[in-house]
Amino acid sequence: MVLPLTRRRLDVDPHRAESRVSAYVYGTVLVLAAVVGVYPEAVASGAGALVVVGTVLSTFLAHVLAHSVGSLVTGGRGRQLREAVRDATPILSSGALPAALLWAGSAGVLSEAWAQSLAAAVGLVRVAGIGVVYRRLQADVPFGRAVAVGAVAAAVALLVVVVKLTLTH
Repeated sequence: MVLPLTRRRLDVDPHRAESRVSAYVYGTVLVLAAVVGVYPEAVASGAGALVVVGTVLSTFLAHVLAHSVGSLVTGGRGRQLREAVRDATPILSSGALPAALLWAGSAGVLSEAWAQSLAAAVGLVRVAGIGVVYRRLQADVPFGRAVAVGAVAAAVALLVVVVKLTLTH
């Protein structure tokens, strides 16, 4: 018996799948930029982990606001707000492991350099896996294409991080 590499989520509406994938990528790229942008001293003091947590929380709230403002203006139902919150949860998950790794660097469990490197690697792996995530949520896409899309997405994410750090630091 051959097991599929991904299990399809047929219960997710295609529009909501797009929203979840968008949140997944957006949150992960911003966390990656935050991780790469902190100085080693910030990792050592614990401030790096707080930067990641702050990035995740502010991005999550902004995403929910952006995806629910229309229904709020038109007097939409609470269901739309609940869906916006649910679809934005990948943003929260994008920072959990990187923040934990940076905290481990501040606690002396890992060196600051290892903690920051591993936290950045987590972000790159998450972005590289986006094709497989989307394939699982909705798309009828060949696995090879999903992997190729992830590789391109990871390269673009690195470019975004370089642009952000170059222009803002």
